[in-house]
Amino acid sequence: MDKKGLELSKTFWIVLIGICLLFIILIAIGFIAFSHRKEEVIENEENGGKITLNYTNNITGLSLKDIIPTTDSVAIKELKDGKYFDFFIDIDLKKASSIEYEISAIKDDDPKNSSISDDDIRIYLEKEKSGTYTKVFGPSKYIPIKKTTELGSPAGSMVLVHSKAIQSSKDNYRLRMWLSDKSVMEKGNYSVDIVVNGHAK
Repeated sequence: MDKKGLELSKTFWIVLIGICLLFIILIAIGFIAFSHRKEEVIENEENGGKITLNYTNNITGLSLKDIIPTTDSVAIKELKDGKYFDFFIDIDLKKASSIEYEISAIKDDDPKNSSISDDDIRIYLEKEKSGTYTKVFGPSKYIPIKKTTELGSPAGSMVLVHSKAIQSSKDNYRLRMWLSDKSVMEKGNYSVDIVVNGHAK
């Protein structure tokens, strides 16, 4: 093989190795991005305390399809599959003396997922006490806040609970939604995600 052929051979192998290395780097980046997708447990650690929001089945909120108008009294009494969303908040004070936290709902603004107007949706939150769920919020239409709160609930979200814990605990909640019987719509969709923000002292 002449000198020119050797140079071409070296160039070929250098280019091939470079392509292989680039391919390996792209695979590694893709794997890292995939492994950092949203998981079913979200933890916030603040000044010696920890708040953990635990979802079930890796679902982060409540999404309802083709719901029909229902009165508040009927909706509160009836518990049908798919009409509620259970989650719990784990509070570990560690070195903190207390933790203040907010639970907020964030509406999915995609018209396909939230075709019902904010005035026509009814949002209702319950908390478990001694094995029984009791009302802590609502029923209420969706009322977005105009600016981020001191605890971090984002503008556009709706604060459902503002609570303070002075000891470690696990709080179980149940979110429910329905279409108001005052709505002129015959049916529609609505979807929200649940988030928690807090501060330890």
